[in-house]
Amino acid sequence: MIRTIADLLAGIIRDELPKLDDAPVKHAPTIGDMYEGLSSDVLNRALPDGLGLRVVSGFARDGRGRMSGQLDCMVVRGEGQRLPYTNSYVWHVKDIIAVVEVKKNLHSAELRDAFAQLNSVSEIEHAYHQGDDEVPDDPDRSMAPSVRTFAEMTGKLAWDGEGPVALSYEEDALLQTLLLEQISAVRVILGMHGFKSERAFRLSMANYLERNIGNHGFGPANFPQLIVSGRYSLAKANGRPFMTPLIDGWWPFYFSTPENPLRLLLEFIWTRLDEVYGLGGEVWGEDLETEVARTLLSCRAARIDGRGGWQVQVHNADDEALDAAAVTERWSPNFIGEEEFVLLTRLCQGREVRCDDPEMIAWLKSRGVDCCDVRNRLLETRLVASSGQNLKLIAKKCQLAILPTGEYVAAENSTGRLDRWIFRQIENSRD
Repeated sequence: MIRTIADLLAGIIRDELPKLDDAPVKHAPTIGDMYEGLSSDVLNRALPDGLGLRVVSGFARDGRGRMSGQLDCMVVRGEGQRLPYTNSYVWHVKDIIAVVEVKKNLHSAELRDAFAQLNSVSEIEHAYHQGDDEVPDDPDRSMAPSVRTFAEMTGKLAWDGEGPVALSYEEDALLQTLLLEQISAVRVILGMHGFKSERAFRLSMANYLERNIGNHGFGPANFPQLIVSGRYSLAKANGRPFMTPLIDGWWPFYFSTPENPLRLLLEFIWTRLDEVYGLGGEVWGEDLETEVARTLLSCRAARIDGRGGWQVQVHNADDEALDAAAVTERWSPNFIGEEEFVLLTRLCQGREVRCDDPEMIAWLKSRGVDCCDVRNRLLETRLVASSGQNLKLIAKKCQLAILPTGEYVAAENSTGRLDRWIFRQIENSRD
């Protein structure tokens, strides 16, 4: 479903954009209004019915008088304040689902301006969430999604049955960033036209970051979830929906892709709506194809000279490497061994699995298998995380299957993705 809607919206933009480009108007504000109007129309078409959501322009505010700069498009719920004799609104940050800054052309100068505009929203949000005026019983504020993402990325639980687990400075900084990502509005920069190549887009972002290294407002939480420049996009792997595990302690948090930008936009906004409203698995369609992330930026928290901050790595790629890389790949479940299958079954039954259990160690040894190897393979599935010697399920709905080939598979199946994959395998075998 999401791919079908994204293709439909892309067709609308493809048909309507030339009309805007050819309009005989030189007045910059009017030109801006045209592109913002097209973007608002597309966003309205992308929102699920029955949730009471709207697309407006205006300003974000908190309860203490702080206000953002003027914003092109906001996806909002609840009630806002219309400014007299205008079509602009002032809306409380707690009721803003997404913010989109629209540019006719997105090059380096426009990227800088839009980045700063969206950061003004982030500053208000962060102050609101850290202040005393936050709504204490807001249903959006469950930590569970961020704790699960943290466990998938690190293989470690941040919260067990007894409460929070002691984390290192680096781990805690990552968890706090994921929490901010969960409760903050989805921030998007939408450039209708832009860089002629993916590599040029990547270089522009890298150069912009290098000029601002060490400045306030350039940690991973400050980056928009999505930046679109014509055919190419930069997206954030914050677990909603895209997740990348740590590599030697580094978080590959920003990647580029030539995938349909409107599909990415829907993925980010609908994931946020699913966490708030529970859209159900059917909205994602088959969901058997996943984006291939071409990592641009990796980061890790660090203390240097007693000060905390983020270290950033830029991953360079030439045109040849980007052209050769796949855009998407077929999704498949985890193929696991019999020992992992037995232990995952035990966890799914609510039984305990401990890596220091003498009985389990003896059983694995009798099969010629090392306990540490099995533990590591289980963690690599991202269905399980560790808390000391305990292994715990982190999947919302872990399911297992034995294929007709005798192979064992396991996957998160809360949206029915594993069921659809197995059905597809059966159909292919018949063909």
